[in-house]
Amino acid sequence: MSKEENKAADTKNFKVSEFTCKCGCEMNKTDQRLIDMCQKIRDELGVPVRVNSGCRCREHNAQVGGVPNSQHMYGYAADLSCSLGAAKMYETVKAMHARGELPDLRYCKKYKSWIHIDCGKVRNKIFDVGK
Repeated sequence: MSKEENKAADTKNFKVSEFTCKCGCEMNKTDQRLIDMCQKIRDELGVPVRVNSGCRCREHNAQVGGVPNSQHMYGYAADLSCSLGAAKMYETVKAMHARGELPDLRYCKKYKSWIHIDCGKVRNKIFDVGK
């Protein structure tokens, strides 16, 4: 797969390169709104936040068990973790959204050790808990 250029910019704590597909294809078409959300969440938490998965090419998405139309493939999603744990991150995102501080958030799902956030398509519910 050819490298896809990204027009997004780094923030205070996140480099656009952190969102690049992890398979080595170098695909990165991460939406600036997603990177900005990650920065806001990191600022609120006050600790470093790791991008476990950002942009994914179709092949890598299939390899990691992503859903067929994953928002990761369009540059709208990130899976995040931090030292405070997934539950704290999830509750923080919920509180920030309730205060209107994450207007681009379309979905947030808590897993055991990480959360998924995205600014992609609108869903029936914004918050969810996975396995």
